[in-house]
Amino acid sequence: MPANVSLPDVPVVTQNGERLRFSSGLLKGRVAIVTGFFTSCTAMCPITQESLANVVKILGPRVGKDVIIVSLSVDPETDTPARMKAWAEKFHIGPGWTLASGNKAEVQTLLKALSLAVDLPQRHQSLLMIGSESSGWIRISSWTPAEKLARLVDSLAQTKAANAGTAGSPTR
Repeated sequence: MPANVSLPDVPVVTQNGERLRFSSGLLKGRVAIVTGFFTSCTAMCPITQESLANVVKILGPRVGKDVIIVSLSVDPETDTPARMKAWAEKFHIGPGWTLASGNKAEVQTLLKALSLAVDLPQRHQSLLMIGSESSGWIRISSWTPAEKLARLVDSLAQTKAANAGTAGSPTR
């Protein structure tokens, strides 16, 4: 069952140096797959990025349109746009997948809202948050097979569409 999560619309910076607000500028109401990562990680992050790359292949052209993938830095003081851009190139991260960092306190607030906050980058969990403001959010292991993650995205996109269709309807 998706949970309602109130995300702070904090400023973030992307791997391309673009400055956006997280919810209104980056997510823009789309279903998102959000994971924590850091560019100096050599253990879990590369495995998670590989899994998400498989989700991108399954979702195809929807990525960047009605679905977005966001890798949110758990080490924002180190993860500059240049470092994130190099990471993105190393893992062949394409359009519709954004690496984001920013002010440490603001990013930490965002990570806490997403239940992805950690005290040390090396202790980050292999978790994803999948959802949107209108569909709600589901916390799931990044070890989940890509096919199942893609089905979950589809399910949440349908919930989002159904909720959008009833948003202006009177209640009976």
